[in-house]
Amino acid sequence: MLCLGITGGIGSGKSYLSHIFTALGIPVYDADLQAKILYNRNQGLRLSLIELLGADIYYNGVLQREIMAERIFSIQSLLEEVNKLVHPVVMDDFFIWKECQKTPYVILESAIILETPFASAIDKMLTVSAPGALRLERLCRRDVASAEDAQRRMEKQWSDEMREAKSHFVVFSDGKKPLLPQVLKIHHSMIKLNMQRGGCS
Repeated sequence: MLCLGITGGIGSGKSYLSHIFTALGIPVYDADLQAKILYNRNQGLRLSLIELLGADIYYNGVLQREIMAERIFSIQSLLEEVNKLVHPVVMDDFFIWKECQKTPYVILESAIILETPFASAIDKMLTVSAPGALRLERLCRRDVASAEDAQRRMEKQWSDEMREAKSHFVVFSDGKKPLLPQVLKIHHSMIKLNMQRGGCS
């Protein structure tokens, strides 16, 4: 089964785009959301994180995300170690989920697909691009973040140009160009590719 990756900077509109694909009958695996779930549900991951970061990062079996973030974002090596623990668990969960789907293709959505081992699971990559000022506005409105905090979060991620250079499709989420025609064109391309490879219809 084919897999379409959806990536894009924070505030670009990845989730909204994924909802459109879902409405077309294509299942979406939100890797960032599932990682948050697995932090609490996967016992092996929980024990590994406690060993790395300390027992106080969990309270009553629930990850204390603020404590973890404070530790890993101040020490780059810790962030890298956490990623080495988390990414394989999420990948295993994705492949189990994928095997249960019966559609021409599935979608893996993540802000960091291209920077991680997730890229190996992708057949075609889609980048959602949006002007920086619009992303900043969306982020401040959505997370009630200050403009300074939002800007710092954006600067830690790849630029749209870097993502687009490694993508097969680009969707412009600028509030001007309609999204649906762009999505439908990609949807039909994925179905056609699936049929060429002898997949399900």
